[in-house]
Amino acid sequence: MPDIIRRSAARAVIIDDISNKIAIIEVKNGDFHKIPGGGIEAGETAEMAAIRESLEEGGCEVVIINRLGEHEFFDPKDKNNYHHSIGFLAKKIKDHPAPAFTQEEISKHYKLLWLTFEEAIKRFTDTKSTVPFELAMNNRDLDFIKIAQEYLKK
Repeated sequence: MPDIIRRSAARAVIIDDISNKIAIIEVKNGDFHKIPGGGIEAGETAEMAAIRESLEEGGCEVVIINRLGEHEFFDPKDKNNYHHSIGFLAKKIKDHPAPAFTQEEISKHYKLLWLTFEEAIKRFTDTKSTVPFELAMNNRDLDFIKIAQEYLKK
C-alpha cells in the first residue's frame, strides 16, 4: 500500500473593516472559488503561512484575529493524498498593488474579488464545477467563511 501524502496548508478569511468585505478568489472564470491560502512551508507556522498567503493571493498585509478551525479531506481521485487546512480570520491592515499569483494560478485564471459575506457565500454555493477535488476545496473554504461570519456576529 502506498504511503499517504499529507499536505498541510493555511487559509485566511480576510476582512476589510472599512468596506466590510472579504477576499475571495475566483478560479477558472468562476467555475469555483477559494479563499487565500496555500501550503505551509518549512520553518513556518500555520499562522505565518496564512499571513504570507494573504499577501501573495490576497494582495494585502494582515493581522490574524482568530483561528477558525481545521478541515481535512482526501483527494477524491487519489485517496493517498490527504489535505489538512487550518483556517484563520484575518484583518486587512495594508493594501499592496496586486496579488502575486504563480504561473499555475494565472493559467487557472485566478481573480481576486472583494465581496460581502452574503455575496461570497452565494458564489461558493452556486459553484459551476463538477470536479470532485475542486468541489472539496470550494466546500472547505465555504465552511471557513461561514465560521468567520458567525464569529464576527458575536
